[in-house]
Amino acid sequence: MKYVGIMLSALLLISASASAQEDTATQAPATDAQPASATPSEPAAEAPQEDKRSPYYKKVQGWLWLEAVAGPSSYDPDQFGALSLGTRPGGAPKKRGSQWGFSLGTGFGGGFFLGWYYRQANYSEYKLFKTGLEFQPTIRIPYVHIMFRVNIGLARMFSGNAWGLTDVNNGGVDTTFGVGLRIPIVRWMSFAANFDWSYIGLRMRGTDTSGTRVESWVSGQQLAGTFALTFHFIGVRKN
Repeated sequence: MKYVGIMLSALLLISASASAQEDTATQAPATDAQPASATPSEPAAEAPQEDKRSPYYKKVQGWLWLEAVAGPSSYDPDQFGALSLGTRPGGAPKKRGSQWGFSLGTGFGGGFFLGWYYRQANYSEYKLFKTGLEFQPTIRIPYVHIMFRVNIGLARMFSGNAWGLTDVNNGGVDTTFGVGLRIPIVRWMSFAANFDWSYIGLRMRGTDTSGTRVESWVSGQQLAGTFALTFHFIGVRKN
């Protein structure tokens, strides 16, 4: 019996030791997994945002445009066709003077402008006005816009004339082509500078100094350097 008790005690000790080892092996993976689950995941690095306030991104926008223009001009009334005054040629001298005006229309949110224009040039012996439809497409490049101008409308000489006629009645057409630069200043304002070439065709009717009635077409050209300050409203850019 003594030997049986010793053997039973040895078996109990071996069984207890084996059970303790199994418990330790079972709990070890759970202990190792805790640090992994507790470690927070690092957020993904955000892509750098481009600076939308840089002058590079400034562009002309807005649905309603109001533009004031002014600058020097020169006008040769019969550059392409002289007015006949009886038996003598009716050549009119080339004049220089100031020109001012404005445009009003829509910018279609940015890319191009379509509207109505008025221009008046003051020369020493007479004045010339033009009015009609204006179209301004623009091409955006860094910091500025390349702009083009196409005007088609009516023209008239008033407050005198280039040939000294009396009882004058006249009217005709204006076709203007221009090119220049437009510079955005703030989100609702821009500045433009461009060169304009205009064809002016007038039908002149009046009486010359000899009492002869004159009625004929005369065609000339006008050159102008235009500086404009433009205000843009409704839907202007946000940057």
